[in-house]
Amino acid sequence: MQRVSDVDLRLLRVFATVADAGGFAAASAHLNVSVSTISIHMTNLETRLGMRLCERGRGGFKLTERGRLVYRETKAMLQSLDDFAGTLAGVKSMLAGRLAIGISDALVSHPDFSISDKIRRFNAIENDVEIDLVVAAKQDLEHDVVDGRIHMAIGPFVRNKSGLAFTPMFRETHDLYCGAGHALFNATKRQAEKADLSQYRAVVRLYHQDFDLARLGVVRQAATVNSMEGMLSLLLSGGYIGYLPRHYARPWADAGRLAPIKKNDMAYESQHGLITKPGKRHPLALDTFMAIARDRTDGKAKAT
Repeated sequence: MQRVSDVDLRLLRVFATVADAGGFAAASAHLNVSVSTISIHMTNLETRLGMRLCERGRGGFKLTERGRLVYRETKAMLQSLDDFAGTLAGVKSMLAGRLAIGISDALVSHPDFSISDKIRRFNAIENDVEIDLVVAAKQDLEHDVVDGRIHMAIGPFVRNKSGLAFTPMFRETHDLYCGAGHALFNATKRQAEKADLSQYRAVVRLYHQDFDLARLGVVRQAATVNSMEGMLSLLLSGGYIGYLPRHYARPWADAGRLAPIKKNDMAYESQHGLITKPGKRHPLALDTFMAIARDRTDGKAKAT
């Protein structure tokens, strides 16, 4: 392949999606095409490149060594094309291109930051931007920003990390909860203070596993989750204790389905921040959205 054509770009985008998803079947949902169609596209791309990009079969999906190199270069090229589209649109005083935003789980109800309001304000500006909103754990968001898969992320980042630019945004209060039917659900403050939490089945967050185990004083967890919805589901069963953001738990607590455990020093606050990859020119759409995200004068949800 001497020169990249429109056909090549389409095939390379399919390849990047397959590699990101980890296989043909997973990529099928993202691309909204059948696995057989993806297989044809991949075969056509390998033929045009004159090399095998991945192994697929009973052993599962795996990029070849050349495939990993092509994937890395493809991601860099596609990112440059997205940024180029945004730059051209900026010359015409219009926002365009792709804007990939990452957020941590369960932010939708935060009283001091509404991602929906930020997006609404961004879309009040004339634009032709394709927004890609990714919800993931903190470590995944950090990795995706460093790797260039997303332009920015907002989550429980507490400090500068090598390869990232950090801006503090807001704080989030977490309480220890249990569900209706749990032994501590109706416990008084005095009863809760005397309770040995290590005797109760605890749910820990995989991305905060050491923190949760130490804070709850348990050696091993009874259950693990990788999202706040998973934590909520287990707590509502009435068989576990675990942490939830106060704003996220409030509707269930108001309905009598959840209750905070009234034990001193169990609540804590986490710092949320905005991270980007420094050292490169930002697309105009990213700079515009970041300015809106950092603006604390609009879109504040009212706490009840």
